[in-house]
Amino acid sequence: MSDTPPPSPHLPPDAEARLLARRLVREARHAALAAIEPGSGAPLASRVATATDVSGDPVLLVSRLSAHTAAMLADARVSLLFGEPGRGDPLAHPRLMLRGRAEVVAAGGEAWETVRRRFLARQPKAALYVDFPDFLFVRIETASALLNAGFARAYPLGRGDLCDAPVAGVSRAEARVVAHMNEDHGDALDAILRHAGEAGAGWRLIGTDATGFEASLGERVRRIEFAEPVSEGTGFRAAFVELARAAGETPG
Repeated sequence: MSDTPPPSPHLPPDAEARLLARRLVREARHAALAAIEPGSGAPLASRVATATDVSGDPVLLVSRLSAHTAAMLADARVSLLFGEPGRGDPLAHPRLMLRGRAEVVAAGGEAWETVRRRFLARQPKAALYVDFPDFLFVRIETASALLNAGFARAYPLGRGDLCDAPVAGVSRAEARVVAHMNEDHGDALDAILRHAGEAGAGWRLIGTDATGFEASLGERVRRIEFAEPVSEGTGFRAAFVELARAAGETPG
């Protein structure tokens, strides 16, 4: 019998795999949540609405009355499955399993305000219940992930492959940038999305961060990466101008 270990089924992540993984998380409007049931230790699964914070960590809005919230509060270890099955064989479509720890976002602070704004931009119907007393925001601090990009294309990923390091001023500038682009540069935003292969007019910026942004049109959400990361809060204008120029239009 040979002592040679079997070949690893996993591939080292490359730029294409990282980009796909980031898109699966940041374009998602829902995911499957797996948690550990208190007492029994049995696996517990549910579907949850999702958004992301400025780092790229998933954010959930959940009720304390739900079984999966009780599970997360009792044991912070969770995983999320991202990816839409689409047409044909559901196993032929990309999907990503993200491991992390659930952390309650303390209400009332700057981080909570940012998470609330970003979540409602992604999930506007949640405005009906976001302020109910039993609801709370939970941030899933990403630890690692496994991307299945198709047959024989599995990539183990670390936090750095999915999430951005904090950049001074980015979070505080975001609300101003989102409002400015939506109010004054809708045509440029449509051109950027059209250049990325997305049809339709009336795209709305719903969140931006150091490395890119998300825009929505109806139920569709699309992630667009900047040509270069933003190094400070004042760098967003240059990042959007570069994308608009590539699309044939320059915002003022």
